[in-house]
Parts: sequence; C-alpha cells; structure tokens
Amino acid sequence: MDETPIMENKIPDAPIKKDKSLEAPIKEEKIPTYNKKAIGLLIVLVIGGIVLGLILSTIFVTEANERIQHFNDEFGDFVPPGFPEIRITPLTTAEVFLPTLGVIVVCISMFLLIGLIAVYFKVFVKTKSKYIAGLLFFLVPLFFQTIFSISTLRSLFVSPALPFGQGIRESIGFDWGGLGQVLVVVSIFESIGLSILLYLSNE
Repeated sequence: MDETPIMENKIPDAPIKKDKSLEAPIKEEKIPTYNKKAIGLLIVLVIGGIVLGLILSTIFVTEANERIQHFNDEFGDFVPPGFPEIRITPLTTAEVFLPTLGVIVVCISMFLLIGLIAVYFKVFVKTKSKYIAGLLFFLVPLFFQTIFSISTLRSLFVSPALPFGQGIRESIGFDWGGLGQVLVVVSIFESIGLSILLYLSNE
C-alpha cells in the first residue's frame, strides 16, 4: 500500500483590505492667521489719536494755567469774606495726568469712529444695505458725542482751580466718582469695543 502522504492544497490568504471609512481622520492643526491690513489700520488710527490727544492736552493745560493766573490777577491778595481760597499755583503733573489720559482716549475713539464710518460707507456704496445704513446712523452721532466729550474734558482741566467748595470740585473733577473720571472710564471701554469692531469689519 502506497503510504505517500497526501498533500493538502493550501490556498494563499488573500490580503485583507482595510476599510478607510473606519480609520480616524487626521486632524490638521489650523494656524491662526491675523489680518495684517486691519492691524495696520488700527495702529495708524491709535497713533493719530494719541498725537492729537497730546496736542489738545497741551493746549488745555495752558488755558487752565492762564485761567488760574487770571483769578490771581483779579483778586490778588484780597479774598472776599466767605469766598473760597483762590488757587494761585499752576496745575501739577498729578492734576494733569488723568485729564490728559481722558483726552487721549477720547481722541483715539474719535479716530476709530472715523475709520469705521469710512469702512461702512464704502460698503454701503457698493451694497446699499439697510443694515449698513443703520450702523452709519449709529456711528455718526457717536462721533459727534466724542467731540462734545473733548469739549467737556477741556472745561474740567481747570476744575482743581475753580473757586468752589472741595465737594463740588471733587464731583466735577477726576477724583473717585467724579464726572471727569467717569468720562475717562467710559471712553476706555468705548475704544476697546470700537477697536474690536473695526478689526472684524476688515476681515
């Protein structure tokens, strides 16, 4: 009897194909990009506001010191009975710091508003969008409001020298809770909001 071993026919294994749909997608890290044009415009407008604010502040300080000198020349050494003591010395650096900061911040807001109005006006000319028209009707009065704020700060520069009681000077000046300080704080937040809006409007 032939005892030759029977050879089993082995079929080669077929290559297993991987289902690509089951593979986890490769996450690509997105590198954040910044709008250089918008950032450049913001820098130019902020610098313009700082320069104008410094110029106006210098003028306002000079005017305030002239008013102080005028009070001194008018009353001299004679102070009427019951009348508060007249300020005869020029404004100090500490008294000028907050008013100057306020004028600079308001001027920055004014320049940012000019930039926003120009951007939205350009878009409105192309699209005739009612939404853009509404934004313009909001931004233009806000621009004039900044001009009135500068005029108010101009008057408040001389608040430390006003011949009123201490309480009145504090309420209209740049002490805690005074009108001047409120204007400065509001203008800072306004400038931050306008900067963000201008950046997003240029994307």
